Amino acid sequence: MKRQLQIRDGLVQVEWRGGNAMPVPPSDSWTFLDVTDRPEAQIGMLYDAATDTFSPAPVVPKTRVTKSQVISVLTPAEWANANSSTDADVAWGMAQFTLADHVDLADPRFAQIFGALVAKGIVTQARAAQIQSDLMALANG
Repeated sequence: MKRQLQIRDGLVQVEWRGGNAMPVPPSDSWTFLDVTDRPEAQIGMLYDAATDTFSPAPVVPKTRVTKSQVISVLTPAEWANANSSTDADVAWGMAQFTLADHVDLADPRFAQIFGALVAKGIVTQARAAQIQSDLMALANG
């Protein structure tokens, strides 16, 4: 069966397997590649026209975690100290955490909140790095 990859911005967006109309009408912003006899061509792979090769698309790490996941990596003392702090920066950070639906580890506010926890001595810089590493593992697990 005839197969065609429809490529935009270097990333395969659509695969057409013959029959019916093509999912994407031909235009200058799309590249159409006949892969009828190319078993290595798969949706989501990057095509390099210069070398006529396919490679896996880069893995984009996930950065969203739930609030319960954040709490799960903190010690009881860290959680209690953060919640009972009277420091304005820490209180602001805890309010942001309380109001959030989720925590995005890539959000600059997350770094700001953890910076405040380190600056106020609630966690050390090494512990903050460990917490962030644990949260990334949970997000991508």
